[in-house]
Amino acid sequence: MTTNIGTNGANGTNGHGDGLLAAAQRSGPLSGKRIIDFTWAWAGPYGAMQLALLGAELIKVESATRIDHSRQRSLAMGSFAGGVNQAPMFNEVNINKHSIQLNLKTEGAKQVIRDLAQTADGAIDNFRPGTLQKLGLGYEDLSLVNPDIVMISASALGGTGPERNYTGYAPTFAALSGLSYLSGEPEEPPVMMGGSIDLRAGTAAALAMLAGFHYRERTGRGQFIDASSSEAIGMHIAEEFLHVDMLGRDGDRLGNGHRAYAPHDVFRCASMRAPNAYSDDHKGARSGWIAIACRSDAEWEALCSASGLDHLRSDARFRTGLKRWKHRAELKPMIEAWTSEQSAVETADMLRTAGVPAAASVWGSDIHHSENFQARGGAVSVRPPETHLRQVLPPPWKLSETPAEIVSPAPRMGEDTTYVLSRMLGYDEARIDALAREGALE
Repeated sequence: MTTNIGTNGANGTNGHGDGLLAAAQRSGPLSGKRIIDFTWAWAGPYGAMQLALLGAELIKVESATRIDHSRQRSLAMGSFAGGVNQAPMFNEVNINKHSIQLNLKTEGAKQVIRDLAQTADGAIDNFRPGTLQKLGLGYEDLSLVNPDIVMISASALGGTGPERNYTGYAPTFAALSGLSYLSGEPEEPPVMMGGSIDLRAGTAAALAMLAGFHYRERTGRGQFIDASSSEAIGMHIAEEFLHVDMLGRDGDRLGNGHRAYAPHDVFRCASMRAPNAYSDDHKGARSGWIAIACRSDAEWEALCSASGLDHLRSDARFRTGLKRWKHRAELKPMIEAWTSEQSAVETADMLRTAGVPAAASVWGSDIHHSENFQARGGAVSVRPPETHLRQVLPPPWKLSETPAEIVSPAPRMGEDTTYVLSRMLGYDEARIDALAREGALE
């Protein structure tokens, strides 16, 4: 099942504008919150979009003098040959937003931001520290016109310290956090990590904004939130800091292994189908790998019984958890000799029934077609105004009283400039024309 959003969408909206009108009437948990969105690229816009999915009104500030490079290229796929309103990456991380076109080097555009700040609950950017301050639009400036505003600035390494001027993107955040060093096989180089890192950093920024809103609800005061994207990634490996503190050295790269459990790995299964040959049974049968983890003697006993590998139970090398961990390199091929003749999906089902943590490592299209994904609503079909119908993931939360939802595709660049100026700020036509002549709306 899919829900259609955009031009002639099945939900009754007819493009971006109607979708935004619907957004003003919906009951998301952040409904009524207005946020100025200065973000660009991937991490920042994705974090801001989480707030928009939860019902906040996001006003994305853009300029033809500094086009968001996600409108021109994809960090995953490289250069994009289409127009600025057709870029796949931009259209997937800016859903539910307004776009206002402003040249922030002009005084008129700066005044628009100040006027917006008076009506806004929050602001978010992911520039290098000091960028907005140089324009006279930093937190200190906006809080003068609205002391209650919550503003978050999510930079590579935060706004303080000797490395605050670093610029960065996903691989940088992962490398500077220590996560890249710890990822990969023991004898191989660290793994370069990409887009998923941006998404984690953006989500952490959105969470910080929610915390700022909660504080304001309790105290009536706004605040500035200095967010480090690298630290947001580093918090996922807190145990490694303990490792250094307690043992005085860094941990080893483990690949799919674990510091205490064995077996704890991904094992090859019967040969998988061709990459594009999705099975009709919709059970992810293309998977050629299964993840198995035994955290206790009881789970190990269950694995031996369910797999028919009873002889391993009496092997002196594997009688305790510590012994299994010490002999994990010998244990893996013994288990893989069995899994290599099995179906990953069916075997995972069987092992879970027996009480063994196991799962098939499935393809993205397996998830897309799975009964579970479809039962939870499936993909949402979105049609941006100048490109083809595309399917995007729905919000991952199912709120019973205040639903998170997609109500409009990503905007054309500057599509809502007049709407924001006239409807939100009350500017008359003469004032808007004056801004245009000044070059403030470029």
